[in-house]
Amino acid sequence: MSVLNKLLGMLDELKEENPELANKALLAAETLKSGVDPEDLEGEWEDEEEVEEEEEFDDTYVVISESDSSAFLNGREGLNNKLTDYGIYMRDHEVQKVMMLEDIEAVRANNEKFLQLLRERYSLDPNAAYTLELDENGSGNLAFVKQ
Repeated sequence: MSVLNKLLGMLDELKEENPELANKALLAAETLKSGVDPEDLEGEWEDEEEVEEEEEFDDTYVVISESDSSAFLNGREGLNNKLTDYGIYMRDHEVQKVMMLEDIEAVRANNEKFLQLLRERYSLDPNAAYTLELDENGSGNLAFVKQ
């Protein structure tokens, strides 16, 4: 089984064990599937020592070396850190987005109130529709034009 498949399996397990991380795990899995060539990955994780194959190799229980275990656990920790960083980024982005949308709505509401105040100040027909255009005289002032 390739390293990529193992990582994808671990991400599936993570989704089942911790539903809160399901979206992060899914994103990580999709990133792994689309952006990494499995052949390249296996080159990074190969054991540095050549293991001689015996005729009767029992693979029912194989202890992984300390360096390989450490490398794998470091990789998993790095993935978890990146997923956490991404989650924090998305949360902060959403908060900032909501704040900006609230600011935009406040400015829009103030403009609407100001236009209504101008309609009253200039005694415009409250039932008629008006558009705002630049003054025809070229003064740069705005003018209400009845539709």
